[in-house]
Amino acid sequence: MKIASLVLKNYRRLADVTLVLDDKRTVLVGANNSGKTSCIGALHTFLKSPDSLKVRDISKQNWKRIQELGVQIEDHFPTKEEMESISADLVKLLPCLDIEINADASEAYKVRDILPDLEWRGGSLFVRINYEAIEIAKLCREFSDARCVVANYEGAASLWPKDLCDFLEKGKNFSKYLKQKHYILSKDELTEEDSINDSVREITQNLKSEALKKIIRVDVVSEQRGLGAEDGTDQKGPFSEKQRLNKLLREYYERILNPEDFPEAGDLDVLGQQQDLEKGFTDRLNTQFKKPFKELQDMGYPGIGGNPTVEIAAKISGTDALQKSSSVRYRFNEGDEDFIPESYLGLGYQNLIYLTFRLLEFRDKWMRVGKSASTDNKNDEQIEAIHLVLVEEPEVNLHAQVQRVFVSKAYDTLRNHPTLREIKTKQDYSEFQTQLVISTHSSHIINDIDFKDLRYFRRNGANKTISMDYTSIANMSELFAKPKDELMFVRKHLKLTHCDIFFADGVIFVEGQAESLLVPEFISRNFKGLSNRFISMLEVNGAHTYKYKDLVEMLGVTTLVLTDLDSVGGEDGKSCFPKKNQDQKTNNDTLKHWHPKKESLDDLVALSETEHATTSKDAPLYIAYQKPTQISEQEILSRTFEDALILANFENNFFQKKKKISKAKSDFENDTKCLEESLYDYVQSLTKGDFAFQCLFHLAKDEAHSFNPPQYMSDGLKWLETQLSPKN
Repeated sequence: MKIASLVLKNYRRLADVTLVLDDKRTVLVGANNSGKTSCIGALHTFLKSPDSLKVRDISKQNWKRIQELGVQIEDHFPTKEEMESISADLVKLLPCLDIEINADASEAYKVRDILPDLEWRGGSLFVRINYEAIEIAKLCREFSDARCVVANYEGAASLWPKDLCDFLEKGKNFSKYLKQKHYILSKDELTEEDSINDSVREITQNLKSEALKKIIRVDVVSEQRGLGAEDGTDQKGPFSEKQRLNKLLREYYERILNPEDFPEAGDLDVLGQQQDLEKGFTDRLNTQFKKPFKELQDMGYPGIGGNPTVEIAAKISGTDALQKSSSVRYRFNEGDEDFIPESYLGLGYQNLIYLTFRLLEFRDKWMRVGKSASTDNKNDEQIEAIHLVLVEEPEVNLHAQVQRVFVSKAYDTLRNHPTLREIKTKQDYSEFQTQLVISTHSSHIINDIDFKDLRYFRRNGANKTISMDYTSIANMSELFAKPKDELMFVRKHLKLTHCDIFFADGVIFVEGQAESLLVPEFISRNFKGLSNRFISMLEVNGAHTYKYKDLVEMLGVTTLVLTDLDSVGGEDGKSCFPKKNQDQKTNNDTLKHWHPKKESLDDLVALSETEHATTSKDAPLYIAYQKPTQISEQEILSRTFEDALILANFENNFFQKKKKISKAKSDFENDTKCLEESLYDYVQSLTKGDFAFQCLFHLAKDEAHSFNPPQYMSDGLKWLETQLSPKN
């Protein structure tokens, strides 16, 4: 049994998303503010903490419509029929979660409470969680009364409640009037037309909230772990983790190991010794507190009236040993007496230990290990079939290598129990299923995992359907479960370089080492607007850049390709210096197969500036390559970045000091050899890596040194800067 998918609506920027879960591990990736944290928060709210939903969690596009319902109530108090209509409209505007669970027919006894009918023979089951007004008449009355108080106020102050949203946001009004309701949905498959029309499955019957909790157990590790905070630090947020490691160990002891709860034979000796210690410590404490208690009597207590006297009875338990921060400490060598306290250990190791113990606790409480078998209030019920564990940004304070190790081992830790390690005949429908969901901003974490486990949170602008910036979720398994040859290259290339394309605002593909070294310099000097954007730069030879097409289209990421004209000519199609009207072609597969899908050099050179920009299945795309440069009022073509850079800085002393370039200039001025041919010969003789580093050393030598970017690069970077500028 497993959770197959989750459909979330009307929650923050997640106006309508479908999250498909992997059988074991699902990793949420995406740029900043794309909705990953919101997704973790939504699942925690719907499945574990229903009263934590707030007005501001509702998608922004629905605020105005909720306010309009308030105006309707205020204009005239609604009738019973109108209240029912208002209640129905409100449900459509509030967050909603549909859960698809896949189960085998043999597991019918576990899911009996959510079966749509007695004809079910295995497959998908659907449950919906809505938020609904439980007492719509009371909500209407109290809102109307509150508005009457301030309706005639003409002062400058803004008094509560301004509208229905403001009324629900005050205090606990939201959780007071709006509660979760659970429903079983029809099992009928949606037709393609239904999906296009955004139809939903029909509700077949009501469901008690406890029914779902018997099937799915949810545990969360928030990124707000606060490892340096004291125990008394106030918790903030719906699932904050503000607690020290010693507190975590204390809670694990109390819930799993404590011998005082339902003692076993092995606990009796320990408890006997504990009681002897308690008696001795009690006698000593009362002797020490004799004088203070006498002073308390002098103050009039216990006085008369049967007030009890005060004495101290010491209570000693294993928990006491874990109360103070010094209770957790680290020893260098087993035989040494020297140790360091918890606070002296690096935050990275503290966080790793903390995360590991959280996973251990989640697993052992689920499996009713140790004392939790007797203390857990679910002891009399069957163990939940599905354990959904949500971990938010485990990379916080972790070294890159430790991040990779943790994520690779986390799922195994959650399954390290005899019952869970047991291999079933059909693995997909094992008796107990663990599904781990991780949100991350770390390219190190996703470097070692299968890309099919990724779910990319794609940011989208408002449109006719959704009138706000919103997120959609791209299921990477659609690309990487059975990747074609191009995507196999992409997967290998990303893992050998870096995976930050999954977190970027925009991506720049460059041809070689020279571009990868100098384009950041051009950006920092000439395109300040890009300096504060998260840009992923990937060095890919022009022959291979087009292989990223499918990934770019699925991510929808703004993409700039800085590539080369790569002219070839003659019957043999050999490399040659570029020249118009010579029936030359390009050897660049990106230009031929992605955009602008032209092979003729004359057609490529004649392409207008606006035609370089396009959309590749909604992904903004700009392909930039060498275009003619004016030198001494003559139109000169370049074939690669190197000769284009020289032409853009033709009078620069750095280049003119090079004999071959100086001679090329002289031959050009004397009309003895065309400049395109001279520069082509020069570039062909270069070791391009050496050329790139020579340019970089020149720039580093003096802050005043600089190069002008070639015009095609300036055009492309200017386009990218505009695309990534904040929209009004």
